Amino acid sequence: MDKFRAVWEKVDTALFQILRHICAAILGALVAVVFYIFFGRYVMHNSPMWGEPFSLLCLVWLSLLGSVLVVRKNEHLAVTMFDEKLGKTGVFLTDILSTVCVVGFSIFLIVYGIKLAQQGANNNMAGINVPYSFMYSALPVTGVLNIFAVLGHWVLGRKESK
Repeated sequence: MDKFRAVWEKVDTALFQILRHICAAILGALVAVVFYIFFGRYVMHNSPMWGEPFSLLCLVWLSLLGSVLVVRKNEHLAVTMFDEKLGKTGVFLTDILSTVCVVGFSIFLIVYGIKLAQQGANNNMAGINVPYSFMYSALPVTGVLNIFAVLGHWVLGRKESK
């Protein structure tokens, strides 16, 4: 079990380090494009057609991938005002309930994200000529990464960082 835990920790660390870099790159691209849109619209009086759809694409991916990083660090919103009254067993049970909810929502993202991506394959985003399926594929990717992040909590025994 220790070997499995060691391998899991290496994979987990590498995967989420790469994900942080991807999010940083998307954020940089989003800031640059929105600045370019602003500059083009108000200074040059000629806004690029591709700017808004591209920024929407970046925003969707950044929001969903960023949520995975929050789930991995267990920094998502949680009601903790009853933790003192519930005791260790009650807190453990609420942790299990929270995990079940996140995994259930992640499965929903995977199943319906794949269906939505398949439906959007034939439609292209105006201005950038990219299929909507590329934007919608952020849903199942997020679902898979969320499940991996939650499993990491249980395998590695991570707790909230407060």
